[in-house]
Amino acid sequence: MENLIGKVKSLGGTLKQMELEGFFKILSALLSFWAIHGVLRGLLLFRNNAYGNPFVAKPDWYIFHAICIDFIWIAEMALPFLLLALLLPSASKVRRVLLPFFVTLQGILLPFTLLDHEFCRFLGTHFSISLLDTYKDVSSLAMLWDYVAADQSVPYLQWVVLALMAPAAYFLWKLIYGAFARRGIRVSLFRGWIIGCVAFFGFSELFLKVIWTGTNRMRKLEPVVSIFIGDVADMFSDKGNLDPAYVKAATETARRVWAEIEGPDAEDYEYVDENYPLYRVPKVSSKKIADNSLQSVRPNFLVIFMESQRGMDVGYLNPDDARGSVTPVIDSLAREGAAWSRFYVGGTPTVGGVLSSHFGFPVHSSRSTATELANVNVPSFASVLRDSGYVTHFFAAADPAWDNLSVWFQKWYDRTHYDRAYEDDSTFFDVSAKFIRDSLAKKGKPFVASLITRSNHYPFNLVPGMSDEAKALSQADRMRYTMGWADRQLGRFINSLSVEPWFKDTYVIVLGDHGFPQGEHGVSAIGADGYSNASWIPFVMNGPGISGGVVHEEAASQSDISPTILALANVRVANSFLGHNLLRNSPKPFALGVPAGVRALSLQDLRVMNRKVNDGEFRAFNYKIDPREDSLLKNTDEILAVKRLADTLVDLNDWILTKNRVTRVEQNR
Repeated sequence: MENLIGKVKSLGGTLKQMELEGFFKILSALLSFWAIHGVLRGLLLFRNNAYGNPFVAKPDWYIFHAICIDFIWIAEMALPFLLLALLLPSASKVRRVLLPFFVTLQGILLPFTLLDHEFCRFLGTHFSISLLDTYKDVSSLAMLWDYVAADQSVPYLQWVVLALMAPAAYFLWKLIYGAFARRGIRVSLFRGWIIGCVAFFGFSELFLKVIWTGTNRMRKLEPVVSIFIGDVADMFSDKGNLDPAYVKAATETARRVWAEIEGPDAEDYEYVDENYPLYRVPKVSSKKIADNSLQSVRPNFLVIFMESQRGMDVGYLNPDDARGSVTPVIDSLAREGAAWSRFYVGGTPTVGGVLSSHFGFPVHSSRSTATELANVNVPSFASVLRDSGYVTHFFAAADPAWDNLSVWFQKWYDRTHYDRAYEDDSTFFDVSAKFIRDSLAKKGKPFVASLITRSNHYPFNLVPGMSDEAKALSQADRMRYTMGWADRQLGRFINSLSVEPWFKDTYVIVLGDHGFPQGEHGVSAIGADGYSNASWIPFVMNGPGISGGVVHEEAASQSDISPTILALANVRVANSFLGHNLLRNSPKPFALGVPAGVRALSLQDLRVMNRKVNDGEFRAFNYKIDPREDSLLKNTDEILAVKRLADTLVDLNDWILTKNRVTRVEQNR
């Protein structure tokens, strides 16, 4: 101990030349590997993905984060080696292996980092042990060469980088250490670099965690070493596994509940594989349905997700609000078509709502479905309709790569549209309407055009030309201001397309991606809880055959959108839906979701929520008479039964997603 204290004190005094040289050799290796990782990050962020689209639309918003992340983990890995180089006796045999051992560790991680980047470019998800297990068969390896050859960025660049990065790291090490040696390895140089490295390390931590945070960006840039550590921890914790007996019982419950809610139409499906709990196939094909249908024209679909459109501030959901309505366009759509007064999200934030709407079931309750489970085989209403002859396009006002939605859109849509120059809803709707009118609608096929807006996003000051007076309003009032502005842009968009001859055969579906809490229940952050201030949203639908002025009061959710759209298109396919066709006869209330990880189930007239942290901690409300959830109900056996059902359904849904048991692979080959 005294020797250690003495060595530490010597850092401010005189260090032996051998100790300094050992320190600077390892520091040189740290800097050289950091530089190589910087090059790899640049090749990832500033290059197209394997399908010819930008990996991220705003690489300048990512690259400095990546540099800071890489410096932190490489420095943390190098720290014990640097300390040992300073503290070990000159004659220690351990000293001789410090540099080779550190270089070997980093050398092993380099190709895995490249592999991780390529998985991100091809699959949209990080390399992981679970992903390796998914693609472990020989056929996947045999296809590797074909995948690389078909890379629409720079084919075969992966092999060049793989061959050059280790020699490049060695060359940089020689160059950097040579520069240190030429300057004279001495205590003053040591002190300067110690201060500089510590300062940059501290700044990096501050930058990533305080100055410019971002959960999805941090997840997208996660280094492979932390992914490995997380995978190993999950293996020991048995994360994602359920007892087979529980899975079997949960499967029986989920099938029974789905059939009860679906009604007579449930008899049209059968379950064909016990390894895929909810995978059901139709007894009658879509072709026969289409042949027997009186529908002569295949309808188009405009599916519009309005950013942060919370039900608490939508006019048709609050007719007695003394402040008046800020959503007259959505209100008019509700009067002219069908609307739902108790419609809930499948997940939050935006990525959870958008994915749930496409999936037909909620997202995973605790894992990032968009990034961690991007390899899971999940069709959507868009991909099913595309395979049925539709043209499918997605239009995004915000960068879909931000939270990895672009990866999913590439699976489901023929094309994704995003341009950072058109991020305000006004120009976004104008540009989108022009493309739909002048190109998409003229392809001679029915189409799906899905859109998501941006301007009504926190901090609710993204409206072009927003006055200083409006910006000075409270956050709640600013949100109402931006909601009203976005609503007007929606109206212009619909009006501009309503004169087209194909519009009469088009379904217009408008909903919120999620709500936004404004202090109700002590919650002010979108990811903090599942109360209705964040999870209650508008949902309206207009189009051929939909009666006007009908407001449905039974609970429903974003998981119902996919089955409803497919029903309107007269397309019946195998599915694993937990949602239902909202236009079926005598629909029953059912809304399952996981907003902010909260397990929420609406059934009959109850809405029950819990986090399953403690089985005794859950909340229940009568959603029909108390949509704002101000009056907590006392627990009863009925409420407890709904809570247990929510746990069962969410547990099974999580298991299906984690184990990739949504759709049988052979069905899509």
